[in-house]
Amino acid sequence: MKKTIHLIGNAHLDPVWLWDRREGLNEGLTTVRTMLDLMDEFPEMTFIRGESAIYQHVEKYDPVSFARIKKMVKAGRWDVVGGTYIQPDTNLPGTETLVRQYAHGQRYFKSRFGKAVTAGWQADSFGHTAGLPEILAASGINFFAFSRPNSKIIPLAEPAFWWVGDGGARILAQRSATGSYQNERYNMREHLDYILEVHARSRLENIACFYGLGNHGGGPSRRHLLEIREWAAKHPEVKVTHSGLHKLNDALRKEIARKGEDLIPTHKGELNSCLRGCYSSVAKFKFPYRRSEALLARAEATDAIVAASQKRPAADLSKTWEVMIFNSFHDILPGSSIERAMDDQIASLGGILHDAAETEFDALNALAAEIDTTLTRKPPKDHPSAVTSLVWNPHPFRYDGPIELETSLDYRPLLENYTNRDEEVPIEVLGADRKPVPFQIIRNEHSSMKEFPWRKRVVLPVSLPAFGWNVVELGWVEGAKPLVVKNPVKAKPSSIANALWRVEAKKGESGVQFFHQGKKFFAGDGLQAVLFDDPWGSWGGMQEEPDSFLLKKVREHWKISEVELLEEGPERAALWVRFAGKKSRIDLTFHVSRDRDVVDVSARVLIDDRSVRLKLVFPGGDQVDYEVPASVVRRGPAGEVPGARWTRVHGKNGGMGFASDALYNFDSEKGEFRATVARASRYANDVETPANAELWRPAVDCGELKFRFLVTDAKADLPRLAAELEQAPVVLTVPPGKGKQKRTGSLLELTPSSVRLLALKRAEDGRGFILRAQAAPGKAVKVSMLWLGKKIQLGELNGGEIATWKLQESKTGWNAARQSVTG
Repeated sequence: MKKTIHLIGNAHLDPVWLWDRREGLNEGLTTVRTMLDLMDEFPEMTFIRGESAIYQHVEKYDPVSFARIKKMVKAGRWDVVGGTYIQPDTNLPGTETLVRQYAHGQRYFKSRFGKAVTAGWQADSFGHTAGLPEILAASGINFFAFSRPNSKIIPLAEPAFWWVGDGGARILAQRSATGSYQNERYNMREHLDYILEVHARSRLENIACFYGLGNHGGGPSRRHLLEIREWAAKHPEVKVTHSGLHKLNDALRKEIARKGEDLIPTHKGELNSCLRGCYSSVAKFKFPYRRSEALLARAEATDAIVAASQKRPAADLSKTWEVMIFNSFHDILPGSSIERAMDDQIASLGGILHDAAETEFDALNALAAEIDTTLTRKPPKDHPSAVTSLVWNPHPFRYDGPIELETSLDYRPLLENYTNRDEEVPIEVLGADRKPVPFQIIRNEHSSMKEFPWRKRVVLPVSLPAFGWNVVELGWVEGAKPLVVKNPVKAKPSSIANALWRVEAKKGESGVQFFHQGKKFFAGDGLQAVLFDDPWGSWGGMQEEPDSFLLKKVREHWKISEVELLEEGPERAALWVRFAGKKSRIDLTFHVSRDRDVVDVSARVLIDDRSVRLKLVFPGGDQVDYEVPASVVRRGPAGEVPGARWTRVHGKNGGMGFASDALYNFDSEKGEFRATVARASRYANDVETPANAELWRPAVDCGELKFRFLVTDAKADLPRLAAELEQAPVVLTVPPGKGKQKRTGSLLELTPSSVRLLALKRAEDGRGFILRAQAAPGKAVKVSMLWLGKKIQLGELNGGEIATWKLQESKTGWNAARQSVTG
């Protein structure tokens, strides 16, 4: 049978890159008009266009062109593809953010064009997570076309292959044979010649030829189309057809059905790695992006279930999510855009954080109004009352751990009796059962008016029900005495310890030593901070030069320059350690809490170097399990690699668990696991740039950054710990009130605990709420939930599978119905 070349005309458009979003989106208008005019001129021409954000922009500002698009779609010449809002990076966003890309895009396409997209399209993203097949399948996508990584990085026998996910999802994938989605104005004939060579080596009858100008829009040109006519006439041995991704999908599936499933290879796992500098470029965007992602999800879930429990509409956060998923674009989140554009996008994250905070505040106030928050003790005459706080657990599992709480003891400082006697003010903390609980006074957040006692900050252990609350009271009570506890935390000037962990740091040493259950936890010098030379640009090495992702040259091996004990007491101890080089530094505050099998760390970094990369080094193992979007992958030494919230390092001494609320870039070799904190490259730079070159040009991430991480045993429940780190319990001071709900309670619990909650959100029709979850890789599990005290069976999930349910109240009570991500 004659072989067929499927011409896939496209115009890749980065809405943000070497330009800002205003220029990028408006270029979409020009590109669309140009393509429509060419399609009128060349009746054989077809065109693919994804990204609902572009369509929305055209619909809003050029309704005439949008109407022309709809006509071309109906005629079968304009192929609506992708299914996403924009083309995201797929290694760095959270799982739910990637799901929202498709949910948002598919909902729009279905509403405007009458059907959802089944052909995915990622023209320019820098590699793909192993979990993407499950996300695609959950979103109604069964075909996926992409360009990166190329055949040198991921060799495959054919351009088309089966891509299999952890949960059994199987996607028909198509990689561009040229490693690119486009060609130049002048090389259409050579482009087709190369495709013909690929065709000759392939067993497939159908092969794709992606063509058209791209990056800043563009698409097929008149010259391209004329040269295609000429080339096709000279090659009667092959059929040249103007096609689209859905037509290519159909043709490949028919061919495979005819010849057998083994016609094409099968690939399981990630499609990585390329352009690895992007895993840590522009941390000043990545860190607040991660925070925005976590707090938006926390606020949305809190509001959705509180609203459902009160039978009122939940807040509509769809516009806020649009901003969130726009920022996961593959030149924004990876940090490969110009400074002006990155500044715009950083500013947009502030809107997300504001919307999330206001939504959560409203929801928790509404919940608090229904809870008994009355005061336990009536204060003596002319004495201030205690302050009540609602402590909220935003997770579908119980939280057991420390929280911090700070309130004022009176409306004015305690001048009459306690001036210059702050440490002598007796305070009491009562739990949900109205009985005293153990606590420890710690430093206030302010450092003013030290002689005038006014506010008190405490740390205390709590046990919070799943998606539930406790009421806590803190007040000045004369005669109050602290409770005596078992296994109090111990501290010395250079070490802190609980019953499980000891952390030691000495000035002048190269590392911080950890001991777990009496045994040395890290080999050698312990946890270290090392500054590597990194002259590579935003993407790292554009030609995948090994030196760009196997960084070897150490510029500075930092020493501990300062150590100070910040907290000591029965509940928690804190040790502040500064690692410093000649110009830059990192401050790490280590916390150990009573009976907590975790070392919690707060980090504050000051970078004042150029062309460098700062890494935290953890000796102990180089075989590592990485959580990645929608999956977990094991990697050995492989240079710089992407990761998500947690990693599990396998080592001779049992290994280590690590989680952070900000970092994405890791590597391992020679028995060491290393986490990149930041890299001082240049904005949108693709060449090696020495530290002393173009000193006037800003180095990315010079300045201060802060983040948190934890270290624990490798056997720990890392998904749970990482979730708690990113979405900590919320402490909200509330006025006393006689609500009908008890002082502790739960709205929702999801079981088994191995199932990860991805989202709780309002239903599109305003009735009930949506729950989305993913089973951990491995065996199938039966999922259920306890909602308002009633158990609801959700069904079975394969290991790694993603599912969405709608929870809605009927005459017989609440019930759950499984549905697609778009509803």
